[in-house]
Amino acid sequence: FSQKLLQKSVSDIEALYRDSGYENIKVIPEVIDHEPEIDVTFQINEGPQTVVDALNVEGNQNIALDQLHASEGFSLRSGAPFSPRRMADDRSHILAAYLDRGYLNAEVNASINRHADDPHQVDVTYKVTENQQVHVSQVVYLGEKRTRKSLIAKTVGIGPEAPLSQGKLLEAESELYNLGVFDWSSVGPRRPITTQQDEEAVVKVHESKRNTITYGFGLEISRRGGNIPSGTLAVPGLPTLGLGKAKIVPSEKTFVSPRGSVEFTRRNLRGLGETGAISVLLARLDQRLIATYTDPHFRGSKWKSLFSLSGERTTENPLFTARLGDASWQLERIINRAKTTTAQFRYHYGQTNLSQVLVPQIVLPEDQHVRLSGFSAALIHDTRDKPLDAHNGRYATLNISTNPKVLGSSAGFAKLFGQYAYYRPVHGIVWANSIRLGLTEAFGTSHVPTSERFFSGGGTSLRGFPTDSAGPQRTVTVCSNPADKSTCDFIRVPVGGNQLFILNSELRIPLPL
Repeated sequence: FSQKLLQKSVSDIEALYRDSGYENIKVIPEVIDHEPEIDVTFQINEGPQTVVDALNVEGNQNIALDQLHASEGFSLRSGAPFSPRRMADDRSHILAAYLDRGYLNAEVNASINRHADDPHQVDVTYKVTENQQVHVSQVVYLGEKRTRKSLIAKTVGIGPEAPLSQGKLLEAESELYNLGVFDWSSVGPRRPITTQQDEEAVVKVHESKRNTITYGFGLEISRRGGNIPSGTLAVPGLPTLGLGKAKIVPSEKTFVSPRGSVEFTRRNLRGLGETGAISVLLARLDQRLIATYTDPHFRGSKWKSLFSLSGERTTENPLFTARLGDASWQLERIINRAKTTTAQFRYHYGQTNLSQVLVPQIVLPEDQHVRLSGFSAALIHDTRDKPLDAHNGRYATLNISTNPKVLGSSAGFAKLFGQYAYYRPVHGIVWANSIRLGLTEAFGTSHVPTSERFFSGGGTSLRGFPTDSAGPQRTVTVCSNPADKSTCDFIRVPVGGNQLFILNSELRIPLPL
């Protein structure tokens, strides 16, 4: 028992009632001690409820009434319970509307008038004093050394004669920082706003270091061979396979070699905010090269461009040697004002070659050498409060891709995948819902590679099933000694499907850890 928590409970209950119009709410706690337990009773005297009879806005000469509130209207309205908190929210919303239109000295005062015959009937009035609208006389840029002014101007999006919007000033600061080439940025009027109707907008930036080198070196001692310690087998592009009791014992060997990685990043290439990076990993069992190039404004547009190129050769897994190649070019941009919807267009080329496969029946012949080359388009809508642990909001994606042989693919097919997830908090519990739909179809006599089929099962799709195992499977015999049948066991290999439909609905209860 805590007296402090008791008083907080009283305050919370009273605040809840006041927000519903009960201005004279009284909550009296009664505590009865039954050592070692206690009984707590809250005696509540609600009193009469105060209701809004009329709501008025005065003084808005230059901005229409329907532009001063959200799409659902004011928080207070005729017939609704009176709430000081909601009245303050309405006042803040009106003031924000004026500040965003350049009325930087606007004032909004809220008042209530109680009816003489019934003091629990009130009229709410928001009185606006607009004062002058301030416009941008010119935009001044300070601090740039290598960055082109054209990039800063496009990112800021503020021009002469435009209203000096406080919202756009703050947004411009954020967008400049998101370019990744400035340590800090500041956008605001040169002088404090008093009575002037025109003022310079000053954009200040401080460029960050352009070059970064990250490196690491060490000695790697790897004992490759023997049974797979984790009991699973991961093949590039294919689902993870559970080996069960099967033992795969190739010749054991210890590898000792230096291992090192170097990454070089150069920012603000050509003074246009472009970033290039290249990284190299060298070791006895694994060699990898990755190069990326990012352009925040592709050819001066609002589209962001990302080009990536990678290649890898690995023999870390004793069961096969893998050579992987990947190249892609992607364009994306945000397409709505709320910045919750993104459109993407992408070209991708990928190549996977597996050789020296110890158990060839695990990987089908057509999956040992795969080339994919095709275009895809995606639409992403995300309003989740926390993407990694969502409690509220929606997440929807729609992806369409095609990989025709004419572009170099070893298999020709088209693929569609859509997903919609909805999250809602219910009394401290999260109600999570998700629906997923996938379709893929081969062109003519071609086939769909296993890596491009759909799989389900596991903690993120269908719980109660092993990962990727809630679907078609085939049986493969695995022997640690092929000459001795007693060393053989059977494992189930997921083969995937050409259609997918998953519907999930669950309650997530947070644990007080």
